[in-house]
Amino acid sequence: MRILCSCAYDGTNFYGFQIQPELRTVQGEIEKVLTQIHKYPVSIVGASRTDAKVHALNQYFHFDTTLNISQENLKKALNSLLPDDIYITECKVVDDDFHCRYQSTMKEYHYIIDFGPYNPLYRNYRYFYPFSLEKFSFEILKEASKVFIGKHDFKSFTKTKTYKNTVRTIYNIDFELQNNLLTIKFIGDGFLHHMVRIIVAMMLSCAQGKYSISDLKQILAGKNRQLAPEIAPPYGLYLYKIYYD
Repeated sequence: MRILCSCAYDGTNFYGFQIQPELRTVQGEIEKVLTQIHKYPVSIVGASRTDAKVHALNQYFHFDTTLNISQENLKKALNSLLPDDIYITECKVVDDDFHCRYQSTMKEYHYIIDFGPYNPLYRNYRYFYPFSLEKFSFEILKEASKVFIGKHDFKSFTKTKTYKNTVRTIYNIDFELQNNLLTIKFIGDGFLHHMVRIIVAMMLSCAQGKYSISDLKQILAGKNRQLAPEIAPPYGLYLYKIYYD
C-alpha cells in the first residue's frame, strides 16, 4: 500500500530535505521514525528537494507500507515521534503507481524580504535586505521579473552543473508588499538547484541599479552561471505548495 503524506518543516536546523550521510536532514528524520514504527527500514520519496535552512509549508513524500493502520492514526504516530521542527499535515492512501515527484504539475515557492530594521527573532525566516525601500525601485523589480516568465534555459541561474536539462517554465512571478515586508511568489513547472535564490538576488540588484533589464536578458541568454554571481540567503525561501492534477 502506498501512502502520500504532506508535511511542513522549519529548515533552520536541517541540511536540506534530501538525506545526506552524517548530516541532519528532513528525509533522514522521517525515515528514522517510519523505521521505528514499522520495525524494518523504510525509505521515502520526496516531491521536491530543499536546500539547507530552506523552509516548507507543504512538502509531499510517499512510501510503501504493509501496516494495517488508519490514515489519521498514522499521522498521529508520526507526529508523536518526529522532532518539533517537522509536522505531518496529512496522510492518505494513493494508487500503487502514484509518484509524488513525477506526477506533480507545478511548484510554488515564496521568498520573503524585510526592508525594515533587523530583528534577531526573525533572522531565520526572512532576508533582511541591507538597503531601504527608498534606495530601491519596486517598479523596476516587477519589470525585471518579466524577463524570467515563460519557458527558458536557466543554466545561468543554477549552481549545479550536472543537469542534463536546464529548461524550465515559470508561469507567474507575483509580488505582495505589506509595509516593509515583500513576498515574491514563483509558480513554475519545476525549479533548478538555487534557481529561485539566484533570480531573487539578481532582480534585487537590478532594482537597486546594479544591473539593467537588458543585462538580465543577456545573462539569461548567456547560459553561464558566472554571469549571475549573486544569490539570496536560504532562510527567506519557502516551498509553499506542490500542485497535482
